[in-house]
Amino acid sequence: MKISRHVFALAGLIAAACALPHTAQAAPKPVLRFINGHIYTPQGWRSAMDVRGNRILRIGSQAQARGWPGNGVKVIDLKGRTVLPGLYDMHVHPVLQAKGDEGRCRVPQDAGPQRLIELVAACVKAAKPGEWVSGGQWQSSLMTGTPITAATLDAVSPDNPVMLFDVSGHSVWANSRALALAGIGPGTPNPEGGIIERDSAGNPTGILRETAGRLLTVKVPPQPQAETERQLSAHLAMLAGFGVVGYVEAMAYRDDLEVYAALADKGVLKQRVQACIAYSESGRPNPAFEQTLADRAQFARATFNANCVKVFADGVPTESHTGAMLADYQAGQPNAPARGLLLFDPLAMAKNLAAWDKLGVTVLFHAAGDRAVRASLDAIEAARKANGMGGPLHQVGHSTFVDPADLPRFKALHAAVEFSPYLWDPQPINDDITTAVGSPRIDRVWPIREGFASGALVVAGSDWAVVPSPNPWIGIETAVTRRNPGGGARSYGLAEAITLPQAITMFTINAAQRMGIADKAGSLEVGKFADFLVLDRDPLAIPVTEIHKTTVLETWVGGQKIFARAKG
Repeated sequence: MKISRHVFALAGLIAAACALPHTAQAAPKPVLRFINGHIYTPQGWRSAMDVRGNRILRIGSQAQARGWPGNGVKVIDLKGRTVLPGLYDMHVHPVLQAKGDEGRCRVPQDAGPQRLIELVAACVKAAKPGEWVSGGQWQSSLMTGTPITAATLDAVSPDNPVMLFDVSGHSVWANSRALALAGIGPGTPNPEGGIIERDSAGNPTGILRETAGRLLTVKVPPQPQAETERQLSAHLAMLAGFGVVGYVEAMAYRDDLEVYAALADKGVLKQRVQACIAYSESGRPNPAFEQTLADRAQFARATFNANCVKVFADGVPTESHTGAMLADYQAGQPNAPARGLLLFDPLAMAKNLAAWDKLGVTVLFHAAGDRAVRASLDAIEAARKANGMGGPLHQVGHSTFVDPADLPRFKALHAAVEFSPYLWDPQPINDDITTAVGSPRIDRVWPIREGFASGALVVAGSDWAVVPSPNPWIGIETAVTRRNPGGGARSYGLAEAITLPQAITMFTINAAQRMGIADKAGSLEVGKFADFLVLDRDPLAIPVTEIHKTTVLETWVGGQKIFARAKG
């Protein structure tokens, strides 16, 4: 019998493998024992915690910890500091900011007309001849005495195209050069889901709403992917410094998923992130949507997935009047419908949502007006009727205005209602909203208290960079006070204020539930991921008006310290 030489080679490999010493096996990971802490758990405050690998092994009192096994333990003395579960931002745009989609010419949100024009002039001076100058954010209510027209920007930039987003990100202000490059003139029709504002003679004024803004943005050259990775890495570090251990990237395209996957492979992405693939951008179709959705598994990593779709239901209820409302806006807007823009066909969206739900894909709606919220819930209801209640937990984002009749539907339909706490302390954008909708609707703006009372799953999203900072401690404080950070006489939607424990809940366990990981994250319990924060103070033991000053000393994700504040 002739034996192949391959058989002898295989036998040699087996023998070599059997001869390997047992010491080659991976040694068990050491236990990290945190003692002398003030640890926030669902069962009350505890003082000691064991972490092994990426999970919490034990939690208990200091006395209990003295009886825990001591071999191979590394002890970390918390010195009385407070430990909270890691926080989540359920609606944020770090990759869009990394790409410079809203430009590098930054204008503070509270800038008046003179300051804005000075900053834009400086950006134009620094630009190359003919180079696009893009950025923002301008605020309509602050532009007193200065026309928001192309001619105003032409005065400081006759040759360079200029494009500035407003504070909401839903309106664009352009100069004449930018309008010309985009081919926008008197005869240009409004795109579906968009408005080109015009003067009495029918000429474009320079203001483009919703999808009309894309006529300009597609003309701006994209930046290299390496620069996007660099910028996003900085944003990840910033979020970690605020205590954000996970978030929802609220609108992503295929190139964005490539960036996230690359950073995960390089070990840079530490947070738990879900990216929502753009079905549309303010109602404008994403031509690569179907293929990107089909390929989403290619980008999945241990802490990253793109199992989510972003849909715009409407615009914003500011002076643009593009948020879809159930009743007319208070003040007239000659370029917009009386009740705003609903950016999808309800019957078509019901069919789409049923199909995505059947695939196990979460849907995140942008829905600011109460009519948009209702239409989003109607689509979710159609999916539940088609597929049953076992599908993913869909999310209605922003929910600036919600009709009282629709609040109970969130719980009934197993849907999350997302509010924007970073917006509901008095800020310039709220003056526009107040003028647009008037009283009594403005008294129920962001009805978070009613959301909790209805039994809905309430979560919070910053919508950064619509706001200047994604600092969640600002959101936690203003959810309770409904006033500016630090307090003040002026309030906004005060009747919708909530308690501090409720605010913490929506930033932690509720967020984990929406992401489908509440069994593994969102609270400090045995068996869950060791995602936690070490703070410089106890937010529950200080005046609520000081919560925004909370400083994160350390951020841990999966038993790994991903942020440590420099001492000194």
